[in-house]
Amino acid sequence: MDLLIALPWPVRLAALAALLFGAAAAFTGLAFALERRLAHRRIFAIALHPGQRRRELTNALVFLSLLTIAATAYLGAGWVDWSGRGWAAGLVTFFACWFGFDVYYYLLHRAMHTRALIRVHREHHASHVTTPLTAFSTSIPECLGWIVGYALVPLGMTGLGLAVHPTGFLAYLLYNFWGNILGHVNSEVIPAFVARRVHSWTAHPIIYHSLHHARYTGHYSFCATFMDRTLGSEWSDWPELHARVVAGEPLTSLKQRGAAPP
Repeated sequence: MDLLIALPWPVRLAALAALLFGAAAAFTGLAFALERRLAHRRIFAIALHPGQRRRELTNALVFLSLLTIAATAYLGAGWVDWSGRGWAAGLVTFFACWFGFDVYYYLLHRAMHTRALIRVHREHHASHVTTPLTAFSTSIPECLGWIVGYALVPLGMTGLGLAVHPTGFLAYLLYNFWGNILGHVNSEVIPAFVARRVHSWTAHPIIYHSLHHARYTGHYSFCATFMDRTLGSEWSDWPELHARVVAGEPLTSLKQRGAAPP
């Protein structure tokens, strides 16, 4: 990280562009391959809107461009103590980012579903049936909200006197990218046992977020269910729908409901 910070800003911009665009491209390609490979576990058997993938790709390129510019400025500002070293500091950084971003994103996401802010989030919800490209298909204001979320935990750790581990943060950022992209495929890649609610506190199946795009409210969490479960925005029928999809029975309507558990 010290080497990256020391680079002249045009070189730092180019290096970050290569990292962020490269990671997004690699993960998106892998996610599309998984979606095709698991076509027998298709979630929604519903056609995409005409031009959806082109719109999503355009939005994703804007998102990644803004993130690259913001990251270049952020690293050059000297606001974060990146001196964390050792495996323990790496784990602390990773899990602090994991927990902090999930809490932050839940609150941001739920706020964007209020009448005052719904316009900010409407572009993302133009995709009722999702693809890996949906992950970064947002409006510019929503993109800025994501950027704040990425920056917030390292700033908070520095404010508390905790050094941030560069590799721990990078590992979380890659996890975040992969989780976001994978979470928008239209095939269920998560095995049946995760449908048991006790196993989904820290990770949820793909259908969990697919239902958010179909129903529009509820399931505001990023990659875990603990915020939805704690604050009462989890639908009780998702495990039954997950079981259907894993068994090869795709959903045929955005309004489809499953049986609630006894």
